[in-house]
Amino acid sequence: MIRISFTLALLLLSLPAIAQNDKDRTSDREAITQLENEWLHAKDAATLDRILAPDFVHVIPADHLLTKPEHINWFLKHPQPADRHTKFDKFQVRFYGDVAIVNGSVIATGNGGKELDRTMFTDVFILRQGRWQAVNGQENAVQPR
Repeated sequence: MIRISFTLALLLLSLPAIAQNDKDRTSDREAITQLENEWLHAKDAATLDRILAPDFVHVIPADHLLTKPEHINWFLKHPQPADRHTKFDKFQVRFYGDVAIVNGSVIATGNGGKELDRTMFTDVFILRQGRWQAVNGQENAVQPR
């Protein structure tokens, strides 16, 4: 009986810490979601420079790993057409300590709303010096069924 009461007391004492962790993750989830939206709709190199960590790597299907400068350079040379609109469809953030893994899909549509393409992605963020930054990104085109 004493052992059960002691275990119950420890559990009850840890509840505020569990609740605090949930609250912390809520604000982290909001920060990651905001960064992902800024990244998806970026118009300039400064936005990417802020979001991407110095050691960022972008895995591309051309058998190459783009560094942060290469990724930003590619972005600047290939601006998104004005009639192309992107949005998230599936979007999931999971946390492992100071690491966040984001999985989801991006749908691109034209001005008429017709779907042009869809990609699935995985992005990895790390919390460093109080701010989240992306360290890895990868997309895969969704093949039509």
